[in-house]
Amino acid sequence: MKHGQLATKELAEFVRESAAVEETYSKSMSKLAKMASNGSPQGTFAPMWDVFRVSSDKLALCHLELMKKMNDLIRDINKYGDEQVKVHRKTKEEMVGTVEAVQAVQVQSGHLQKSKEGYHAKCLELDRLRKEGAPQKELEKAELKSKKAAESFALCIEKYNRVGGEFEQKMSESAQKFQEIEEAHLRQMKQLIKAYSHSIEDTHVQVGQVHEEFKQNVENIGIDNLVQKFAEQKGTGKDRPALVGFEEYMTALAPEGGKKSRKENNFYSSDSDFDDEEPKKFHIQIRPVASSNRSNSAATEKELKATVGALTLPPNRGVRQQVRHFFHVLCVFLRISLKTRCRGHLDSSSKSIQKQDTTEAVVAAPPRAARAKRTSGRLSGCERVSIELPHLSSTVHLSRGPSPISLSTQEAWPVAAAITEYINAYFKGGQHHRCLVKITGDLTMSFPAGITRIFTANPNVPVLSFRLVNISKIDHFLPNQKLLYSDPSQSDPDTRDFWFNMQALQLYLQREAELNPQASYYNVGLLKYQVSSQDPGRAPLLLSAECQRSGTVTRVSLDYHCCPATAPSTQLTAVQVLLPLDHTATDLQCQPPASWNAEERRLLWKLPNLSPTNHSKGSGTLCASWQCLEVPRGPPPSLAVQFVGSGASLSGMDVELVGSRYRMSLVKKRFATGNAANTCVCFLTLAENGLFGGGSSLINI
Repeated sequence: MKHGQLATKELAEFVRESAAVEETYSKSMSKLAKMASNGSPQGTFAPMWDVFRVSSDKLALCHLELMKKMNDLIRDINKYGDEQVKVHRKTKEEMVGTVEAVQAVQVQSGHLQKSKEGYHAKCLELDRLRKEGAPQKELEKAELKSKKAAESFALCIEKYNRVGGEFEQKMSESAQKFQEIEEAHLRQMKQLIKAYSHSIEDTHVQVGQVHEEFKQNVENIGIDNLVQKFAEQKGTGKDRPALVGFEEYMTALAPEGGKKSRKENNFYSSDSDFDDEEPKKFHIQIRPVASSNRSNSAATEKELKATVGALTLPPNRGVRQQVRHFFHVLCVFLRISLKTRCRGHLDSSSKSIQKQDTTEAVVAAPPRAARAKRTSGRLSGCERVSIELPHLSSTVHLSRGPSPISLSTQEAWPVAAAITEYINAYFKGGQHHRCLVKITGDLTMSFPAGITRIFTANPNVPVLSFRLVNISKIDHFLPNQKLLYSDPSQSDPDTRDFWFNMQALQLYLQREAELNPQASYYNVGLLKYQVSSQDPGRAPLLLSAECQRSGTVTRVSLDYHCCPATAPSTQLTAVQVLLPLDHTATDLQCQPPASWNAEERRLLWKLPNLSPTNHSKGSGTLCASWQCLEVPRGPPPSLAVQFVGSGASLSGMDVELVGSRYRMSLVKKRFATGNAANTCVCFLTLAENGLFGGGSSLINI
């Protein structure tokens, strides 16, 4: 057992070193990602660095996640090590009788050897005297000594045989106990190693998916795309520059301080005098030619204001590009609108004249410290419309990118399933063979976050189908009608096929991804079901209670034993028994000992894990007695029993996928008492009846 403790510590140290290796690898991949992000942004190859950066970031996250899983595993190993020390200490206390038996047989073995040697010595002495013809008196004396030595030797043999029998029995029991401890130790160590292996396997799958995505991204980014993207980023625009005509000098519009003025024909030119300033507000003055119809002009101005106010800026652009794009759209709109409005006012004299438009638009630069006033132009008798643009922020919000768990479009896509069941049982009269059982369960399927991108990228997503098997004992199904389809006319009573509404599933997963963008997987509730039976074998734990009252003294006993037919390979864990007492209870005695909660006034027995295949570990009896100040008149007290089982379903139901486009990566099964996943309570009313989960939920049985 000491070597078992040493093996546990060495395993924890090994996993700790593995976690350190994964952490170092994650940091190295983060450095590579930073190196890729510092790649030259110039040239046509620049977008490829984003592919390297994203791939390296995902690999770093994969190994960081593995490091976290290993740290969690180390905590589990250390917890097991502490429990192992307690078990060994308890075993040592229980083996005191064996130690005494070993010491007794050793002592008696020494006495037996001495008695044998003394007896043989006395017999040799008697033979010698007879051969030498010693006097009769000496012979009689030697014969007496030999006879006493023979009697002593016989007594030693008898005592040795008795001590040896006790030694053999104690050693046999101890050896069996030691073997059980070692077998449990080896099972636990294998479970820990299995968890370690699964963590590494999952990470390798993720790493393979990241590499596959990297390869696909490299293939998808063609040479034409790189050149086109470079041209769009570095190009000067798609419109040819307008012809420049002669413009008369205008004093009112002369730039201050010898600085350049900006007209519409050089709007896209780069001028540091304007670009270096933070843009604030732009004032646009529109002076249309006076119209004879004033009401129509006012209505058009309102339409113009509404239209300009509805213009939006494209996201994720620099301030300069935002301003240029906005004014490009605005100027085109104003040019077309105002030309249309002024077309009816042109006469023959206009033939002798924005080489210029009928309407002038003057764009004033943002105010500067060196500029005392805004430049503006005014024409007599013209109307003016003032439009203010909001302050443009230069902040650019970048997304974190896709989840580190990515999926390939070529391989089978993984999903996982979980079967969770809750049992309620009613024992009439507290008897094992008179029992009503109700089992309610639900089926949940889990999808990795990366599958949402696969669904989005594939217009014709293959339908996901699954089959429930071993369902002949299930009474009712309640599927999620928004997500599942099923054919009720299926002939096989032991199986039933379901298939997804893929469009509804995609919408559901997209909504979950928006609500939880950092989640690595999403759970989808598929269906609920119910099993009702009068077979007591359906209950994993059979209970029988008895309450005796004699005056002011109450005595309660509870017999329990596991039912191996329900889940033979599953242990019942976290087994607890609660007994609430009246506030007048005194002189409390219980066997085995229980802990007392004075505030809640209840007893708590914590039982070891119950094994259906081991009678000594699958059954037992609890007893408690107390005295009240007066004779109790109410109903007998109630016991609450709690337990959990994993790795099996009480109904026997299982799930499997249909088709090859998806693969089932994991199916988890667990059951518990009660109606809620976290409480797992079963109540037992003494003398009258016993039940799991509460009486109100058993009306429909």
